[in-house]
Order: sequence, then C-alpha cells, then structure tokens
Amino acid sequence: MTTATDPDRDQALMARVTNGDVKAMRALYESHSEAVWRFVRSRLRDEFEANDIVHETMLTVWRTAERYQGRASLRSWMLSIARNKIVDHLRKHGRVDLREADTTVPDDTPNAEIIVAAAQDAARLRVCIEKLGQHQRAAIHLAYFEELTYDEIATVEQVPAGTVKSRIFHAKQLLMRCLTRGAK
Repeated sequence: MTTATDPDRDQALMARVTNGDVKAMRALYESHSEAVWRFVRSRLRDEFEANDIVHETMLTVWRTAERYQGRASLRSWMLSIARNKIVDHLRKHGRVDLREADTTVPDDTPNAEIIVAAAQDAARLRVCIEKLGQHQRAAIHLAYFEELTYDEIATVEQVPAGTVKSRIFHAKQLLMRCLTRGAK
C-alpha cells in the first residue's frame, strides 16, 4: 500500500526546497515519488509515460516550491500537479477515455461473504479496476491506495467533493458487480 508521510517533516523539507536545497528535494522525491508514480500509472497504463510524468511532476515541485501554501497535504499538491501533467499529456497525444459509469444500473449489492471471497482474489480485483472509467479508477486509487480524504481527492481531481463521492459510489457498485459475477 502507501507509506504514510509526516506532514511536519514535509513542511520542513518544502521550506528547504524553496531555498534551493537539493538534499531536501531528494528526500521529498524518495518519500512521494512512488505514490505519484502509482497515481500516474493508474491513469495512463503505460510505465514509460508514467515515469516521464513523475519526473516532470517532481521538476515542477522543485521549480514552483514557493507556490505550495500548505492548504492541502504536500502529497495532494503533488498529485494535483501530476494530474495536470496527465491531462496535458493526454491532450497532446489526443487520447480520450470515453468510458463512464452507467448511473441507471440498479443496486444489487451482494452479501458480505461473497464480497470477502471475491476481494481475496487480487488478480480478479485488478481486472475489475482496469474496467472502470478513468475518473472512477483515479478516485478509487486515491481513496483506497493513497488513503486521501474526499476533500483531498477533490483538490487533486479539481472537482467538487460531491463528484468524488459519486465517482467512488458508482465505482464501488461496478467493482462489486464485477467481483460477484466474474471478470469477463
């Protein structure tokens, strides 16, 4: 999963980065680059492009450190930068993911025993997550793998918190359906 970071340490490192401290930037990179990579990789599905965007993101953090105001966690701020880099990359390469949630599907939530049995199959879960639309996949990733709050996810995704809640709700519905009926 994700490694927890110390907000006070992050603040101190960012103050040093703002003053051009390369060692502090290296420490931030080591603390946060894996989470940024997982986020980018979940959106792009291409390891090489993900690596490039992580490096671009971290360069932007280095170059614009003075803009970080501490209103959100440092990780949320970095993920927001990464999200913008992803959007730019997708625009540049003309890729659009048109898959979205079908909000007209009735709720047929399975019982807990079925959910637990299905969740134990990690490969199947990955297949089901890959079937989600880009926005839902990102919301699930940020909530459950990066352990961000809905408000932090809203900041990263640049949408209202209600939109995040809706994306996660519909994604969970689709995941449950996929896990209980089998990933085809």
